[in-house]
Amino acid sequence: GGEVERILRMVDGVLLLVDASEGPLPQTHFVLRKALESRLPVILV
Repeated sequence: GGEVERILRMVDGVLLLVDASEGPLPQTHFVLRKALESRLPVILV
C-alpha cells in the first residue's frame, strides 16, 4: 500500500484504465479509493 500513496503524492491526477471483459479488480478499487481520498481528479477509461 505504501507505494501507491507515495506515487499519488507525486501526480496531479489519475487515469484509471479498466478492462471491459474483466471489470475492476481488487487493486483497482484500492487505487481509486486512495486517489479520491487524496482529492485527485480521476479519469475512468
